[in-house]
Amino acid sequence: MKNSKTTRFNPSRRRLVQGLAAAGVPMAAPMKALAAITGNNNVASWAINSDPTTYAQAFGVRFMNAFVNPLGAGTSTVGGVGSLALTETSTTFGTVVNGVYKPDVGTTNQFTLLAQQTQANVLGVFGKSTTVWGYKNFETVRPTFPGRTFEVQRGAAITAKWRNSLAGSAGPLPHLLPVDQTTAIQTPTSGVPIATHHHGSDSAVEFDGLPDQWTTPLRVQVGPGVTAANLDPTGPGVRYQYTNAQEASLHWYHDHAESITRLNVTAGLAGLYVVRDPNEAALMAANIIPKAPYELGMVIQDRTFDAVGNFTYSANPADYPDPAVAATLPANLPTAMPENFGDIILVNGKAWPNLRTEPRPYRVRMLNGSDSRFYTLSFGTTPVYQIGTDLGLLNKGVAMSSITIAPGERMDLVLDFTAMAGKTVVVTNSAVAPFGPGGTPPTGGATLVMQVQVNLPRNTANPMPVASLLPTTNLRRTTTTPAMVPAATRLAGLVNPTVRRLILGEGTDQYGRILPMLGTYHPTNAALNRGTLSFNDPPTETPPLNATEVWEIYNISADVHPLHMHLVQFQVIDRTPITYNPPTTTTMANGWQGVKLEGPVTKGVAEPAPAHEGGWKDTVQCPPDYVTRILVKFTRRGKYVYHCHILSHEDHDMMRWYQVV
Repeated sequence: MKNSKTTRFNPSRRRLVQGLAAAGVPMAAPMKALAAITGNNNVASWAINSDPTTYAQAFGVRFMNAFVNPLGAGTSTVGGVGSLALTETSTTFGTVVNGVYKPDVGTTNQFTLLAQQTQANVLGVFGKSTTVWGYKNFETVRPTFPGRTFEVQRGAAITAKWRNSLAGSAGPLPHLLPVDQTTAIQTPTSGVPIATHHHGSDSAVEFDGLPDQWTTPLRVQVGPGVTAANLDPTGPGVRYQYTNAQEASLHWYHDHAESITRLNVTAGLAGLYVVRDPNEAALMAANIIPKAPYELGMVIQDRTFDAVGNFTYSANPADYPDPAVAATLPANLPTAMPENFGDIILVNGKAWPNLRTEPRPYRVRMLNGSDSRFYTLSFGTTPVYQIGTDLGLLNKGVAMSSITIAPGERMDLVLDFTAMAGKTVVVTNSAVAPFGPGGTPPTGGATLVMQVQVNLPRNTANPMPVASLLPTTNLRRTTTTPAMVPAATRLAGLVNPTVRRLILGEGTDQYGRILPMLGTYHPTNAALNRGTLSFNDPPTETPPLNATEVWEIYNISADVHPLHMHLVQFQVIDRTPITYNPPTTTTMANGWQGVKLEGPVTKGVAEPAPAHEGGWKDTVQCPPDYVTRILVKFTRRGKYVYHCHILSHEDHDMMRWYQVV
């Protein structure tokens, strides 16, 4: 849609801070007068592309970085897998780093994690280290990027103590990246806030890591969502309880602080969280799916870098896609962009790495941890089987010719290198950006992800699954992990389930910038057809506890949006093409220009969810000019959020509250 050139003050981002004193805890005095979040004001950090020399140097050594496995399969030679158990002996990068967190000393289920600043060897270019933010615990002298992995058993609850230690001797650290002061929370803060969210967990609301549950360094301040229930009495952080009641699946944890999620995650605050269960253990014991050391974690992210090797993040008004909008923005200040795409692809914190394998099947636990980039991945002639989705295993494996994974999504794959001995496989990406009709095909380094060399001898002491049997093998075979009942079958058994209708639309903010938003639609009830809404508008979705509902998501924007819901797991029912009148432009309560879907919506033929999407999900791809239907049950009371997991969209302003009553 055309960008508006009106300029209006936006009061909706003015958030009040809740002091620790209000929660019954004394509040330390800040070291200096509080101010808005301090960002990186070096214009070089605002760049939309990598520095040409840095890019050329990194591309020149592509496939020379060793693949590191965040599942910590052992030493760098076990199964041909380089892992985060590699010993880094330089004074710059610290000492031994393990792939999986160990509990705090003297405990079996408590973990204390500190977010800190450090240096990492990301590019593999001599003389260019990267300043990153990461997490550490008692085992290491420095944080890691990505953060190390939680590995827990189903039903075994843990306590995670998250502490914001982004401070130095002179006080709180500024952000590594440019902070747009027009979209950042305007509460004066004593440093950069963080809020760690366990993505995929069915956490109680006080342990979710919601956008307003932030803390500043050393817990000088906390956000309005922090309560006495989640304050850590043993140190300056928050204490979260994770029940781990879900079935075996790959979750992740990442920062979720309001309006700077994209920046904190780009800086490095993310890691994997693996839940195990008896069903999965039985499959491994029966040699149906690969097990360690033939199980790999794979976090795919894209980044841009400056001349010295540090991250940049597109924020220069001169790079805004509409030059007319750039002229309306505050002078000499960074701006939020509609999306952010990197030109250097990282896997587990390493640029374009190389993996050496045996000729056998490998299980790959994949996460798209990028800001905005979707990936359509091809693996040459390697047979690929998808065996699981975000939150659990499929009934049976599905043979795939390629996979498309959205930001926030996870996929459980088996790559079968059995017939690939002596060959080299380059994993490539062909997804357009932005993802959707009219997107631009990737070029250069964005087309490459990693390389696999099948050049190690097969260890015959380790039994080898037959991957080709996965499409005919039941993977869900215990009473606690029963076969998935198709969503359509479950839906047919419900009596008059509540149907909620959402829209994904685009408006403009007070500067005329493109503003992806969520909102409501109803074909006949004007009171329920409110159009786009801001994050701070009251919840419009209030499902009762234990209700199972149908949510219909009407995408009237230009992009495919990955919609993520906190707390719940759901099934995708179907997607149906729609035709509709051009959306009506509206003026929202906060002065933004929004859109509303009015008049008849004509639906085409429904397209059932494909077989590889038949498992439990928490993030769903919603294509433009389609209505996507999901079936979701609400299992805890509380006020949670749902949002687009394109982080640039989530921060500005494609996120909404919902309240389970």
